[in-house]
Amino acid sequence: MEHDRHGARQPERFNPERAASLNDRTRFDYLPPKDLISLLGLEPKGVLIDFGAGTGLYAIEIAALCPEISVLGVDEQEKMLEFFSENLARSPLKNVQALWTKDEKYSRLKKTADGVLALNVLHELGDRAMEEIQALLKPSGRVLFVDWNSEIERPVGPPRDHVYSPQEGRLRVLDFGFSVLKERKFPYHYALLCGLKN
Repeated sequence: MEHDRHGARQPERFNPERAASLNDRTRFDYLPPKDLISLLGLEPKGVLIDFGAGTGLYAIEIAALCPEISVLGVDEQEKMLEFFSENLARSPLKNVQALWTKDEKYSRLKKTADGVLALNVLHELGDRAMEEIQALLKPSGRVLFVDWNSEIERPVGPPRDHVYSPQEGRLRVLDFGFSVLKERKFPYHYALLCGLKN
């Protein structure tokens, strides 16, 4: 289902016409996939859901680096999943798949995720989407929110007034019952590793 935008900082969804920018592997220079994997700390045979996976650049790279885990890239925009599927068709990987949030299979993912990666989407997530992330996690699961830092001048990413500062992002996740376990800053981003409060 398409998520309600109530509560989102950015007023509009990412435009699929700009999807080519999401396939740019120079993104790894300032936000290395290995660092995200290290923060998530997934065990072998774990399940990672890339929430708002876009074209699947990071989902596919993480699946390649961690062949022992299963990666599910989900997105609410069907056009983005088309790009993701095209990228997957050029990959030999068997441990990653693309899934539309309107697909019946998505509704069966509740409480199955050892980890959720929410990359560059916190500012786009409405209240309903935040609740969905909670529902996807196993009780012991972790979610890694990684988003653009509004306090930093940068040559890439959305306008600064469309995203959160690290403190604002922290308050946003705390408001939804997450506990912040670890924080880290990157050149243009901040990361919040969170768990579910008991």
